[in-house]
Amino acid sequence: MTYTIGICDDCTQQVELLDGFLHACGDYGEFHVIHASEPVAFLEMLKTDRPELVFLDVDMEGMNGIVLGEKIRALYENTVIIYITGYVKYAFKAFGLRAFHYLLKPVTMEQFHQVLSEALTYIQKEDAWKANRKLSIQNKGELLILPYQDIWYFEKIGHKIKICVLSREVTYYDNFNSLLVGLDGDSFVQCHQGYIANVDKIRAFRDKTLYLDGNIQLPVSRTYVEQVKEVLKKQLFTGREQL
Repeated sequence: MTYTIGICDDCTQQVELLDGFLHACGDYGEFHVIHASEPVAFLEMLKTDRPELVFLDVDMEGMNGIVLGEKIRALYENTVIIYITGYVKYAFKAFGLRAFHYLLKPVTMEQFHQVLSEALTYIQKEDAWKANRKLSIQNKGELLILPYQDIWYFEKIGHKIKICVLSREVTYYDNFNSLLVGLDGDSFVQCHQGYIANVDKIRAFRDKTLYLDGNIQLPVSRTYVEQVKEVLKKQLFTGREQL
């Protein structure tokens, strides 16, 4: 299998190092590597080359890696992003981008080999993994089967639950306690007494608010702040293959 892999770091030596690491891992498949030391130039390359995986520095001149990651997400929602940087302080900002991993420089060949192996395994399994995650509910005598990837969030409205699914809404009688029992706890997180969010749709968490795809904003109450942080942290530092 051929993978398109991107590298962006304003240090050309780092770009060369990662490129060399990739070519030393040829037993994983063939790699079409695109790289640049300037984020704007890198984005131009991505318009014609869709990468399965990108390695990004964070602290770069002109456009930092977090902003670059946001722009990549806007182009390709499912591209796997791995940050390689010398600064721990940016780690939490990567949560909302669903970064697969966050490595600190200097990176050894062994560390790179391990993370690359995990990322490629995830990429290979992602489509089947998403297709198999589904929620089944009874609604007005009808059995509805909803893929997790189509669900943005759940909202409690009295004795009913509203599901925001793609461009429509589904409402049925149930309560959050029974709903949570049947949901994958790593895929959804309760952020408020009245809301449960799909972790894959989260783009940012700041000012007691979750920002989801589609400019959707959900409140985060004090009770659930730490729970939300833990789920996002797990997404960032352990990858998503386990889900």
